[in-house]
Amino acid sequence: MSTIKINELPVEVIRSARRKTIAIKIQDGQVSIHLPKLMPLWMAKQFIARKQPWIEKKLQQFHSRAPTRQFTDGELQPYAGESYPLRILYEPQRQRIHIRFEHQQFQVKAPSNVTALQIRQALARWYRRQADENLTERARQLASQLAFHPRQIQIKPYKSRWGSCTLRGDIQLNWQLIQAPPVIMDYVIIHELCHLQHHNHSKAFWDLVEKHDPHYRTHRHWLKQHGYQLVI
Repeated sequence: MSTIKINELPVEVIRSARRKTIAIKIQDGQVSIHLPKLMPLWMAKQFIARKQPWIEKKLQQFHSRAPTRQFTDGELQPYAGESYPLRILYEPQRQRIHIRFEHQQFQVKAPSNVTALQIRQALARWYRRQADENLTERARQLASQLAFHPRQIQIKPYKSRWGSCTLRGDIQLNWQLIQAPPVIMDYVIIHELCHLQHHNHSKAFWDLVEKHDPHYRTHRHWLKQHGYQLVI
């Protein structure tokens, strides 16, 4: 398995000796191109370039499913699979937004003239900090527990995927996963760890995923159905 970029769009390249034609697939906001084993890569790149307007349209449709959060007082926000209210305290003398999660709610101290966009950005930064600490630590725990050895674990601001595994052995996870239920976070981590052994989505790969996550089909289906709700 390899990944190419066309105008900053990451596309997973999947070759098969049985395939006779070239095809593009978009699943869970991730783009892959499927081609015959001996087809030159330049032909795949040309095909993607021709199909880019269609790809972008499909990705926009995927992301447009995201609910419109208003970031107003009392609105529920997801975190680790649960929903908690924003409690906004407006302070006229305050210059910056401060967010703390306490007593089962997001406590937000903000200037009087704060905008919804500013609260959204502050909440996104808060999520990212939690992911840097907690998602990274969980990935390390699972890697050790399941005897995988990634070169490093990174948290990334992906727009169209939940995680990736590079050929060098780097595991990269979307910070927005910190909003998902723990079993979903674990599924994505296990999925990427299994790519350390199988850099493809072959039967051997899925068998390995199932070995470490027997309910992966349920978790994968949840992500397909509800993943857009994690987009902030």
